[in-house]
Amino acid sequence: MGMGAVADEAAGLELLESDGMREPLELAVKTIGGSVREWRLSKLQHRPGAGATGIFSVEVAFADRPDRTEYVCVTSANVPECGLPMVRLQGGGTNLTAWLYPGDPVLVGLAAACDAAAVAQVAFGGGTAELRMVNYRPLRRAVLTAVQGDKRVFVKVVRPDRAAALLRRHRMLIDAGIPAPEAMAGPADGVVVLREVPGIALAEALMDDGARDLDPQSLINLLHQLPVDALKLSRRPAWAERSTDYAKAAAAVLPGEQERIFRLAERIARLVAVTEAGPVVPTHGDFYEANILADGGRITGLLDVDSLGPGHLVDDLACFIGHLAVLPAVHSAYVHIPQAMERFLQVFDREVDPAGLRGRAAGVALSLVAGAKTAGSQDWEPDALQRLAAAEELAAAADQLSEASR
Repeated sequence: MGMGAVADEAAGLELLESDGMREPLELAVKTIGGSVREWRLSKLQHRPGAGATGIFSVEVAFADRPDRTEYVCVTSANVPECGLPMVRLQGGGTNLTAWLYPGDPVLVGLAAACDAAAVAQVAFGGGTAELRMVNYRPLRRAVLTAVQGDKRVFVKVVRPDRAAALLRRHRMLIDAGIPAPEAMAGPADGVVVLREVPGIALAEALMDDGARDLDPQSLINLLHQLPVDALKLSRRPAWAERSTDYAKAAAAVLPGEQERIFRLAERIARLVAVTEAGPVVPTHGDFYEANILADGGRITGLLDVDSLGPGHLVDDLACFIGHLAVLPAVHSAYVHIPQAMERFLQVFDREVDPAGLRGRAAGVALSLVAGAKTAGSQDWEPDALQRLAAAEELAAAADQLSEASR
């Protein structure tokens, strides 16, 4: 199953973590008249089948002005020409492209989103704002916060051709009575400004006490409330439907577990094929604890609605369960997860096929294995192995239920 592709992905990751990065970094900062004094890999991101990208913090020396820190992105992904200065070269047989942040060749609105005055004009009607980067996935998206006094907004940067669709999704949800953030066009193409909604991330409640106050049925009720117009939007494949791609990504970071990982991907594919998916309905597409805000037992916010569209309820619920299953691997403070898992599954099982739910949740957990590897961390491997074990447990439970129902 694509062992060559796994080797290529592993080689790309290895290259980005190697001393071979000095040359692309030197070439990148040369475009602004500087040279590399020191550098380190700050963040490493891996997209299954679409290359890996490193974000490097670089101390740049100049002959005629003070030294300063620049962030340079280097990727093995295919990058289109866009008019921005980029450096292209080959390293260790891998094609690389480098650019200086915030000049992302796909997220062309990122520079405007990093302009405090431009953001403040749209979000607060003038003045300036304190900006903070929350999450930057090169070539994919970025999220920043902008604060002015006691007011705060989120600034989301997407591909320019996706911004109008994102605004439409937010309007659609608000019109349906869903507590999604109010959204407006930002200071440049591909930039959307989102008003803050109340509540705390469900992840926090799960860490505190397993989100004991939240009735699992309220999550199902929220999903049933998604607008029927979402069926007209484009459909994205569910996580479990791409288990082969995620297996390649997992095998690239855990090469010693390749056979085990691919065996799991085959089990997941079989479970997806033989279990009941249910009807096509409006779905969120990325329904898990970080994208749900709550206040006590009440859901107050539904975030990250880029994937809203047609799908199966079982996949939204599986997304939630798959993420829940790996939380103890992410942080040791998630001690209440076993009881929470039991409580949510008990309710979800009444709504969808229990074997299908666990099989698809295994696909979600598998998709999270590669993400355990983070730049600068030496102890990521136990986390990755624990995520893999969680995926296997879900698949085993699905197999057991599937056999029992025959």
